[in-house]
Order: sequence, then C-alpha cells, then structure tokens
Amino acid sequence: MRIRTAILVLALFLCCVSTPALALQRITLQVPEKYKEGVFSQDRVLEAMPGMRVTVYAADAPGARFMAVSEDGTIFVSVPNDGTVLALPDRNKDKVADEKIVFARGLKRPHGLAFRGKSLIVAETGRLIELEDTDGDLKADTRRIISDDLPAGGGHWTKSLAIGPDGAIYVSGGSSCNVCVEKDKRRAAVLRFTGPEAEVFATGLRNSVGIEFHPKTGELWGVDNGRDGLGDDIPPEELNRIRKGGDYGWPYCYGDKTPDPEYGSPDRCKDTIPPVAAFQAHSAPLGVAFGTGLKSYPQRLAESLFIALHGSWDRSVPAGYKLIALHFKNGKPEGKPFDVVTGWLAGEEAWGRPVDAMIGKDGALYLSDDRAGAIYRIFYMLAK
Repeated sequence: MRIRTAILVLALFLCCVSTPALALQRITLQVPEKYKEGVFSQDRVLEAMPGMRVTVYAADAPGARFMAVSEDGTIFVSVPNDGTVLALPDRNKDKVADEKIVFARGLKRPHGLAFRGKSLIVAETGRLIELEDTDGDLKADTRRIISDDLPAGGGHWTKSLAIGPDGAIYVSGGSSCNVCVEKDKRRAAVLRFTGPEAEVFATGLRNSVGIEFHPKTGELWGVDNGRDGLGDDIPPEELNRIRKGGDYGWPYCYGDKTPDPEYGSPDRCKDTIPPVAAFQAHSAPLGVAFGTGLKSYPQRLAESLFIALHGSWDRSVPAGYKLIALHFKNGKPEGKPFDVVTGWLAGEEAWGRPVDAMIGKDGALYLSDDRAGAIYRIFYMLAK
C-alpha cells in the first residue's frame, strides 16, 4: 500500500501541479569510502525533492568552481586558486570519478569552461584560451590564446562563458567594485567574441556569473548578483533575458527600474531592462543549467533552469547555500523559483557552498561545491 501511494504522489507531481508543492525530504548524502575524510568524515544530511538522491562524484578539489563535460562524458572542473583545470573520468561507469587528473596547470585564475568540439575553451581572468588533448591521456597538449581582450582582476575577477548558437563565445565579466561608474566598458557586461577583439553585447550587469543559452529559443539567460550595503533584503538577485544592446541598469538601477540611492534617478532608469525573475538578496546565484538532457527526472524539472545559490557573506541571517530551479514554458519562466536541494547551511554555519550546475552525458545533474571541494551527482530514483 505504501509503495502504491508513493507512486501515486510522484505521478501527481509529474503531471498535474503547476508549482512543486511537495515538502523536501531529508536524505543522507552518499559518500564513497575513498572520500570519507575531511568534511565528509561525518554523515551529511541534505533535504531534496522526493525521489532525489545525492552522491559525491568527486572530492578533494578545494575551490572547485565551473564545469564542462566532453563528448565522451568526462567531467572537467576549474580550480582558479590553483591555476588548474581538472579532468574527472569515470571509466568503469560506477558514477564515481576514478581519479583526479590535472588537465592543465599554470593558468591565470581559470573559471568558465565550455567545449567546442574536442577543444576546451577556458576563460581566465584576463583572456580566453583553447586547450586540446591530442593523445587521449586527459592532459592538454596544445594551448592557444583566442583573445586577451578581457579586463583582469578587480573586485569581480571571474569570467564565465557560453558558446552561442551562432558559434560565438559569450563571456560574462563582473564589475571592478561593489558599486561605481566603470571606466572600462568591458566591465559589468557580457562580451561576444568571434575573433580576438571583444564586442560589448549587453551592459549594466554587475556580476552575471552564470549565463546559459536556452536550448530551444537560443536566447541568452543569466543571473546577476546585486550590490552590497543596502540592507539584508535589497537589492534582489536577478534572472535576466540578456539581449544584444540591452542596458540592465547597474550601477544606476536595480530590480524593476528602482534607482540606486547613490547613482540612480527615475529618468536614468526608465529605459533600462528589468529582470524577468528575482531572488532573495545576497543569496549569490552563480552557475545555471537548463534541464534538457536529464533522464528519469519529472518533465517539469527537465524543462526548468537550475540555479546554484552560493550563499550570503554580508547578511545578518545567512541565505542561499542551496540549489533552486525555475520552470520554463514556451521559452519563458513560469511561476516562482523553488528549492531542489538544500542543507549545506547547518544553523548559521555552511559546510558547503554550491557553485555550478551542469547536466552530464549520463542524464544526471552535477553540482560543484568550492567550500567542500566536491562534485555532487544528483539523480532521480523512482519508487519500486
């Protein structure tokens, strides 16, 4: 009877509800024996949507940030503080990385990653490079500079990237400061590269760490981190549809054309583009991934955008530290964001901080964590 009830509840979730209403369930994070040390030397409890399981795919990678997956399913992750990109193969298909291989070292704060064919494009803090492994040993043999037309360093030094439907490379780079008028037009913007020179694609985006193209519409979407210093709940974090020539307001405006108290005015903000959706201030949305390619997941989740919330650092009550999602219908967000996996924040102490979400070639969802130094594999296990 319990099994039949569980199946019925899951079926209702798959087919009928307009917004996920089921309470998250407590689950124990599954950790392979070889990773049961450090932060994983004790049991870790998460809360996840019914039917979800979370395992540690790889660990012992402090500072792990953005990911990419090769054509053969190997997961790569950037470690900016070490100047490395790691390869995490699973040759025996047991859903756990066999080993940690340094694919490339000596890089300048590598962050965003994306495959273009067999070449791995890497966004360093001040340039774009292309790496290739020509002999299949998961170590880069060739390195080519695509462009050095990126502003390096600054308050927001990370560079994230996505390959557009047009084959161009789109790079998001944050502001040099909390709030200021930038002299460099490449700051607080999304840039487009078809060659070595940057084209400013969109502006007024303070720190859009996560950018992703919608798999059907081809539109570029990105989350944006708002400024600090205006209190616990202002300004909201944003999800934007990023269009060519768009002005999204920063530093003059935030939210729905709200003037910044230091720099803004109603007249300056009237022609800026407001966000399509908003999230809790200071929750720090970073990596994003559309659910296309997920296997065994409810259709609603496969149609959603997943967003990793890295978590607050200047809020009186911590917020974030979880994975959320927002359903898309006909290429547009529908409803409100909802929690998918939480639990990295225990009381007011966070043992983990989610960074990037990615769909693997095996149809599972992968999530990096720079505090725990781990990659999680999140999958659906239907009731039997």
